[in-house]
Amino acid sequence: MNVFIWLEKYGLLFIMLFCLGVYTPDFTHKISMMDHELDVVTDSLAESNSFKQIFWVLLSMFFVFRFIINTEMNKLKSVIINKMFLFFVICTIAFLSASWSSYPMISMKRAIFQMLFCTSVSLALCFSYFHRSIEINLKCTAIICIVMILLSLIQGAGFNEDLNLAGYTKSKNTMGLNLAVLIIISHMWVKSLNIDSRFLYVTLGVLFVFLILTQSKTSIILCIGYFLLTQVSLSKIKVFMTVFSVLFFCVFILIPGISYHLSHYQHIALYVDADFITGRGVIWDALYYDLGFFDKITLGYGYGSYFGVGVIPFVLDDKYSFLQYISSAHNGYLQILLQFGLIGSSVLFIVFFMSMLNATNLYIHAALIIPIFQNVTESSIFRDANIAWFLMLMIILSSSLHVLIKDMKNDSDMLETVT
Repeated sequence: MNVFIWLEKYGLLFIMLFCLGVYTPDFTHKISMMDHELDVVTDSLAESNSFKQIFWVLLSMFFVFRFIINTEMNKLKSVIINKMFLFFVICTIAFLSASWSSYPMISMKRAIFQMLFCTSVSLALCFSYFHRSIEINLKCTAIICIVMILLSLIQGAGFNEDLNLAGYTKSKNTMGLNLAVLIIISHMWVKSLNIDSRFLYVTLGVLFVFLILTQSKTSIILCIGYFLLTQVSLSKIKVFMTVFSVLFFCVFILIPGISYHLSHYQHIALYVDADFITGRGVIWDALYYDLGFFDKITLGYGYGSYFGVGVIPFVLDDKYSFLQYISSAHNGYLQILLQFGLIGSSVLFIVFFMSMLNATNLYIHAALIIPIFQNVTESSIFRDANIAWFLMLMIILSSSLHVLIKDMKNDSDMLETVT
C-alpha cells in the first residue's frame, strides 16, 4: 500500500493516541494528590518539546499537501474548508489577544499550535471519511488504550494508593476523562455511520469497566448521561443542551462581565462556600477577584497568558495555600474569560454555540454533554491537545460531514437502483 494513502487512512489514529497521552505514558507509581489536577498530563503535552513541535508541524503539512492535490473528494472539501475557516476565525482571535497580552510570544506560539491542531484534526477526519477508515481507527485506538492500561497493571503502576485506576496516565481523573471521551466518540461514530461491529462493542464494554475502576465520578456520570440522552428525541436534546450552555455562559461569563461594568460586580463565587466542589469555590473567587482588581474583565490577559507562563499569578502566589499549585481555572468558561475577557468570550461562545448546536444527528448532539458540562469543573475549551477539546472539534466537524456522507450514500443508492 502507498505510504501516503496509509497515512491518510490512519492519521486520525495517530492524533487520537496523542490526545490520549499514549505517546507519553507514565508507568510510575501514582499518588492521590496528583488527582487534584486533571491538567497534569495536558500541561506536560503543552510544554515546548521537540517531539510535539515536529509531530504537529509535519502532520499538518502532510495533510494540507494531500488535501490540495486530491481531486476525488470535492464535496468533502467544501465542507471541511467551511469548518476550517471557522477554526481560523477562532485562532485569529487568539492571535489578536497577543497585542494586549503581557506574554505576546507565548500567546502567538499557542495560537499557532491551535491552528496546526485544528487543521490536522479537520483534515485527518476528512480523509478518514473519504477512505472509510473510521471503524479501523476506532478499533485500533481502543485496543491500544486497553493494552496500555494492562501494561500499567502488569507493572504495578495502574492504581494509585486509593485503588483508583490511573492506568498509563498520572491521574485517575485524566484516565477517566480519556476513557469517557473515547467511549462516547466511538459510540457516536458507530451509530452515526451505522457501523455494525460486535468486536468494537466488546472493546467499548471493556473500556467502560476500566472507567468504573477509575472512580472518576464526573467522567462516569457524563458517560452514563450521554447514553441516557441518546434514548430521547433530538428536539429534547437540543432544548436541554441549549438551556444549559446559555445558563453556564450567563453565570460564569456574561453576568460577571456586565455587572462589573455596572459597578455592582457579581459572580458565582460570592454565593458558594470556599470548599464548593472540592475547593473550586476559593479558586473561582480568587480568579474573579483578579479580573476585577486588575481591570482585565473586558479583554482578559490574552490567550494562554495566565497559567503556564512560568510566573504564578499574583492572587495565587501564597506559599501557605494550595492555590500556588493551581494550573487552571477548573472551569472552562472562567478560563476563557481570563484569556479573552467579556468581549472575546462572547464572540467565541456565539461561534461555538452556532456551530455545535447545528448538529442534526441525535448521537452527535448528545456528545455535547462533555464540552458543556465537563467545563463546569475543569478547563478544556480551546486548550492544547486536551481530549475533551478534541471531542469538541469532532462534534463540530461531524455535524456537517455526517449530513454530506448521508446525502452521498443516498445518491449512490439511487444510482444503483437506476442502473
